[in-house]
Amino acid sequence: MNTDHLRAFVLAVDEGTFEAAADLLRISGSAFSQRIKALEKEIGQVLLTRTIPVTPTESGQKLLGIARQTVLLEDEARRSLGFRGSSRNYSPTTTLSVAVNADSLASWFLRVLQEAATWDDVELHLHAEDQEHTHELLRNGTVTAAVTEHPTPVSGCRAEPLGTIRYWPVASRELLDRHRDEGGAVRWSSVPQIDYSIRDSTQRTALAALGVTTPAITHLVPSVQAYNAAVGYGLGWGMIPESMLPAGVKEGAHRDLEIIAEIQPDDVELHWQHWSTTTPAMDRLNDVVRRAAARMT
Repeated sequence: MNTDHLRAFVLAVDEGTFEAAADLLRISGSAFSQRIKALEKEIGQVLLTRTIPVTPTESGQKLLGIARQTVLLEDEARRSLGFRGSSRNYSPTTTLSVAVNADSLASWFLRVLQEAATWDDVELHLHAEDQEHTHELLRNGTVTAAVTEHPTPVSGCRAEPLGTIRYWPVASRELLDRHRDEGGAVRWSSVPQIDYSIRDSTQRTALAALGVTTPAITHLVPSVQAYNAAVGYGLGWGMIPESMLPAGVKEGAHRDLEIIAEIQPDDVELHWQHWSTTTPAMDRLNDVVRRAAARMT
């Protein structure tokens, strides 16, 4: 397969439109479309939907990971040999797409970004997703590496443990007091909870242990900082990483917030999964992630 065609395919998925991808390659929209059509003719299947944003078809999903690896390896080979040639399609930087759960991205993974700020030959494209689902982005070729709770390597990948994040169930005393019965017990079926997203099952799993399957109210707050603040305001109860707990909460000395005694803390073991086929840029990222994760807590 022609690597120029594969590069066009990857850029179409990443940029969302043929026009934006063509601009990056500095070619006309017509020339870009011809590359996609040539690739689809060679494969014998439609690879991209002609929608906005462009998305890969089922066949395109199967090709996407291979296409990313091919483009990455070509760029690294040119770079290591000091060869630019006449191709306008060669990128002087390596693009590494990485899936990271939001809590890691707002805490220990910031050290990765701090060190990557000194690199002038790597582009990081970060995808925020729940740790239960980041491996899906690795499997379908959207990313080259992921922070995930799944220890079993995705096909064609390697996995290694990073460490554990402990999540504590936290609520405002005022919130809990409003939902106590006459005997003083909390009516958990009526206490609002806060989820990070509709795919966030952390709170639902914890409540299930108390026999509650459907909370009365579930707020969605897709921001780590806003989520923690919402718990502090008493919007609902939620699971907060230990490193982000307000001072005094764990010790029982906070003026309003408290650890919920009826719900156990949740220890989430994180793993780093990445393509087995590595490059110098990928090796560099792997090393930085390991060192940053060593200071996770």
